Amino acid sequence: MYQSLKVLAAALVFGGVVAAAGVKNQAADSPCKRLAQEPCQAQGCSWVKSYKTTKGKEVAAFCRKKPERKTTSAAAAPKS
Repeated sequence: MYQSLKVLAAALVFGGVVAAAGVKNQAADSPCKRLAQEPCQAQGCSWVKSYKTTKGKEVAAFCRKKPERKTTSAAAAPKS
């Protein structure tokens, strides 16, 4: 009896940790999500047109954050 309670308690704790991690990721959403085309471009985001996949699935147009460029130490260092 007590063994099954321990297993149940461990499962609940693990489930809580997993749920909390999911909430944290939702809070870090892009500011470009769910914007229409005009506000998307005004925010400096990229508008992706709707398209059809090779399997025939329709993908609706959406706004996405532009990728950030990574600077390397060689590119950031001034040339002499």
